[in-house]
Amino acid sequence: MYNFIGIIGGLLILLGFYRISIGKWTGKSFWYEFDNLFGALFILIYQLHYKVYISAVLNIIWAVVAFRGIVSYRERRKE
Repeated sequence: MYNFIGIIGGLLILLGFYRISIGKWTGKSFWYEFDNLFGALFILIYQLHYKVYISAVLNIIWAVVAFRGIVSYRERRKE
């Protein structure tokens, strides 16, 4: 099950990157940040289960940045 969670996380991050690359989304898109947030969290679950702590730090930071992006998106929509 943890392998499946890790694969889904990786696919979410790659999907966001792909959609940015083809111009479907922008770097400020809610869905791009959503994919990054949940992709990072799913990969983090996988990494913590398998005790891969060095790269888990990267995904914690990645998730925090994506969360901040979502908050920023909401703030921009209010204006």
